[in-house]
Amino acid sequence: MGMTQEELASRMGVSRQSVAKWETGLSSPDIDRIVLLRDVLQTSLDELIAPAGRDLIPVPVPPAEDSVRPAPAGSVRNCRLLPLILGTLLFFCGLGGLAALWVLSRLHPVRLVDWDGSLHTGLEGYLMATGLWPVLLLACILLGCGSLTLLYLWGTRRKNS
Repeated sequence: MGMTQEELASRMGVSRQSVAKWETGLSSPDIDRIVLLRDVLQTSLDELIAPAGRDLIPVPVPPAEDSVRPAPAGSVRNCRLLPLILGTLLFFCGLGGLAALWVLSRLHPVRLVDWDGSLHTGLEGYLMATGLWPVLLLACILLGCGSLTLLYLWGTRRKNS
């Protein structure tokens, strides 16, 4: 219509900077301003919102082939297997730790007499003599965490099927 940004801004009651931002696409006028802009420019709302030659919905540009690599087949399945593998690993590490302590207590038998005369033998006596109680505690924690993980997975599998 041959108007300057300043002329359009004064008719619309906004600053020249606002009109400049509308033209460059940095911002958009609110709905009341769009209706007023339609009247000032004597055009339709369709022409203001989607000018001729411009689609209403922009067509997405496909990314370059080398920038996007397809996800490997079965990656979702691998994510589902991860908790199962982790739970099994924890379970068997804990079980192996308990078994190792038991075997060591059988290979190196200990007979401890406490200050009150009580006798400690077997695994308990071996742990008291060697100070390996923290290893027993760690093995029990691993066994428990692995068991709980496997029980949880078993329960959700039965619920889903």
